[in-house]
Amino acid sequence: MNLKKSFFGVFAAFLVLSAVSCAQAPAQEAGAITPLLYVVRDHDSTMYLYGTVHVRPRGADWGNARVRAAIDESSEIWTELLMTPEADQQIGVMATQLGAAEPGHPLSSWLTPEENTALNALTARLGFPPNALEGYKPWLASLTLTLAPLVRAGYDPNSGVDRSIDAYGDAAGKTMRALETAEQQLTFFANLSPEIQREMLQEAIEEAEDVPSMLGEMSTAWEKGDEEALARAVVDDTRNEYPELYQMLFVDRNNAWMTVLTREMQGAGVDFVAVGAGHIIGSDGLVAQFRARGYRVERVR
Repeated sequence: MNLKKSFFGVFAAFLVLSAVSCAQAPAQEAGAITPLLYVVRDHDSTMYLYGTVHVRPRGADWGNARVRAAIDESSEIWTELLMTPEADQQIGVMATQLGAAEPGHPLSSWLTPEENTALNALTARLGFPPNALEGYKPWLASLTLTLAPLVRAGYDPNSGVDRSIDAYGDAAGKTMRALETAEQQLTFFANLSPEIQREMLQEAIEEAEDVPSMLGEMSTAWEKGDEEALARAVVDDTRNEYPELYQMLFVDRNNAWMTVLTREMQGAGVDFVAVGAGHIIGSDGLVAQFRARGYRVERVR
């Protein structure tokens, strides 16, 4: 599969590197993985920036000894969303509301007869009941068709890095903070244009079962801290192939987060920020934006 040519590939990459995702995955040997960790400093503040993935194989580690030490050093931990049972319930309710098909416009009405035949065959292979997605808008159906093959392949949203960091921070009595609300994050998808939603759905039908192998490669790049590979697969391709999507999913959100994080740096102390790796890297990422503002930023090796 050529990720550059696939909108669904970009969407799937966003899901794993920078989108909606509480059990903690068991730790592997310290140092077994080396994900991206940066540190931002001024005269009285330190902020760690950790690029995460929101879906991991069951039992996979979420960080190494240096990452855990950075969390231990911090007084506040920031993630994209608060991760509480109440927040999870809210996400489920809102996804159902925002993703519900409009009256008279079921999912099948977005597709040709041939595409509907392919969709029904796919959902049957994935174990869905007949017409299970008929009441969904295309963006929610595409999200469902992304996650189902991942779960079958052994990936687990509850083993995502963000959730494991949240569990670790809660156990250590850290103050947990969030950069967005569930409503904000789901609205990004709900506000996608009909044209983009239809393209997402078409490619989801064609490529959903290839997602585990695609994201396996991406997960390996994350574990190695391969910034160039991650930037090519997620940031660069999205910016070049889908500029409007890139602006909405990356630029606008990164800019909003920088307002919060630079205000936090004006105080004193140590913070740990864990967000999708696609938001850390690239010319519009948090690392580049902090450097442009004159902060000292170094990668922690």
